Amino acid sequence: MLNKRNITIVGFGDSITEAVIGVPDANSRWLNILREKLSAEFKQYEFTVINSGIGGNSAREAMARFEKDVAAKQPDFVILEFGGNNEDLANPDRIVPLEEFKTLLNQYRQGLPAGTKTIIVTFPPVLDDLHAYGKNPAFIAHYQQTGGIDKSVEPYREITREFARKNGFPVYDLHRSLLTLGALSGRMTYTMSDGIHLTGHGNEILAQGVFKILKDMLLQLEG
Repeated sequence: MLNKRNITIVGFGDSITEAVIGVPDANSRWLNILREKLSAEFKQYEFTVINSGIGGNSAREAMARFEKDVAAKQPDFVILEFGGNNEDLANPDRIVPLEEFKTLLNQYRQGLPAGTKTIIVTFPPVLDDLHAYGKNPAFIAHYQQTGGIDKSVEPYREITREFARKNGFPVYDLHRSLLTLGALSGRMTYTMSDGIHLTGHGNEILAQGVFKILKDMLLQLEG
């Protein structure tokens, strides 16, 4: 029997990628669901899926570990998701300005191993009325000016969309998907009561969205 070709996939991001909050069963976390879907669909490959998400990371903090946690793995694919922790009002030194975020994304692209492909995932919706910062009196004036927490995150999402367009990276727009699905099935179906992290159903949606993109990319790889 021929040895299967290994496909290595790295999920690189924050707590949405890490997916441990509120999801104690590792099998219900989206990267593990994705691996199972891929293994069932492409039996000719062996899939190694590495979770390089660390909860609370800003883009700056994530890129500080890029060489060790991403490039050193020599992945075939990276699923890139971050941007939600770039505006930490409680810790001003951690704030990542928009221009710095653009620079960090370019550093990511330049540091990718040859042949590594990227899929972009946008940061999910933030439910302002449930999020801890939305209830903090110290931040009310700021969010009144910006239109809320979710709207404060949107410029970072738009930068990732534009980054993907410029580099030809496919995008799974988790933010837009969950807004649409939440309007149909109720936002709490996909978002936890903390107003930000994904429920089991949210993890399923993310896994399925990325799976569809990876499936097409793998089929193209086969020619």
